[in-house]
Amino acid sequence: MTPSRSRVADGAALATSVVLLLVVLVTLWREAGAGQPFSAVDEHAHADTQVRVHHGEFPRRGDLLTQEVVDAWVCRLGHQTVAWEMACGSPEAVPENVPTGKYTAGYIHYPTYFLGGEVFRAVADRVVPDEPPVDTYRRYAALMMFLGALACLLLARRVGLRGASLVAATFAPVAGTPILVFGTMENPTALAPLCGALIAGAGIHWVLTGRGFWWLAAASVVGAATAVTSSLPTGVLVLACLGALLRRGRGTPYEGGWSPRWWHVGVLGAILVAPVVAFGAWTSARALVDNETLYSGYGFQSWTDVLVGVVFELVTPHVPWASDGNLTSPDPDLVQRLLMAVLNGTPFLMVVLVGGALALGAMGAFRSGPTSPLPLLAGACILGMVLYPPLLRLSNAVNVGIDHPVVSRYSISLLPLLVWVALLQVREHRAYGRVLAVVAAGTVVAVCAGAW
Repeated sequence: MTPSRSRVADGAALATSVVLLLVVLVTLWREAGAGQPFSAVDEHAHADTQVRVHHGEFPRRGDLLTQEVVDAWVCRLGHQTVAWEMACGSPEAVPENVPTGKYTAGYIHYPTYFLGGEVFRAVADRVVPDEPPVDTYRRYAALMMFLGALACLLLARRVGLRGASLVAATFAPVAGTPILVFGTMENPTALAPLCGALIAGAGIHWVLTGRGFWWLAAASVVGAATAVTSSLPTGVLVLACLGALLRRGRGTPYEGGWSPRWWHVGVLGAILVAPVVAFGAWTSARALVDNETLYSGYGFQSWTDVLVGVVFELVTPHVPWASDGNLTSPDPDLVQRLLMAVLNGTPFLMVVLVGGALALGAMGAFRSGPTSPLPLLAGACILGMVLYPPLLRLSNAVNVGIDHPVVSRYSISLLPLLVWVALLQVREHRAYGRVLAVVAAGTVVAVCAGAW
């Protein structure tokens, strides 16, 4: 392709990405303000945390749900999956009678996301003072999801992706209803694409050039301060560093000058571990009940059950590309039904395209050169995806005393890193970027069209 044609193609890809990003924002913004029932993904617990933060508090282990959330449930919103036939204002409509349990689970989340929600509400209340608070906070989630996709566009360009590959890099990390739906509810997962993009952009730049480690550290602090699962890409980069340190004995440096040291591993490891330890200690010091009281329904009978669960997580794919009806119009027309049918197949294509490229790259199938760090990074991506679910399930059993399956949405923050590493390895094969762009952008279009 000539330089002039390449510039035209890059411009067209950039314009297409910007237009589709605006479509995503408008769709999520509309859905967020539509007064939908509380989501089954613990939204009432997140709404409870947001109410407390608004009043200058933070939930403790053992706190009951606030009456404000109960009123929002019975008087206006209802619940997506739990039927609670209760009249608004009834003396029985109290936290002790909430069918999902009287205790709030919001104390397990860091306050970072919710503090951002208060900043957003302070501005939004000046513009639309009469909007219900739940809708305002949901619009905050829509904005965060949009910023995550926008960060994918900007940072993917920074690491060298152009043309169709840029379109794929922008939309593959958010391609699916189970991802975009978090832009319509009160849930810290709305920040996962943004945190993942920040870490992936800084991390890939450091690996390819040997420069910018402290930008990676800063991005990792943002992710680790938001949620444990939002910092998972940093864990993958720690694995890559360990692999590079083990390889150092061969004496051949990586191209670009990347040469990680043990202190790099120490800094990134401290960033990952410090918030968990500090927040855990603070939570325990403020607790009103013990873990056994709160999680009695999730306890396990023996460590044999835990072992089986750990093996289950090890062999089960935890990819958030999936298909569901969370953003589907309640009365879809023929076109929307057809789009929903198409969405049933795209998750498989996304897994094959991205996972296949990573696996082949890790085995050295692409001509990336003997000193390229990309095969190592691809292998670290695969290893990270495989290892974190069993480690998380084991950690929950040891630290909290519960045995519960790990859900695929925890992997959302990993998607920018996985997708971009796959695309960077296959840059010489333009058809790959085009196919992934069509599948990813087509999925996002189908999700948005289905929501209207």
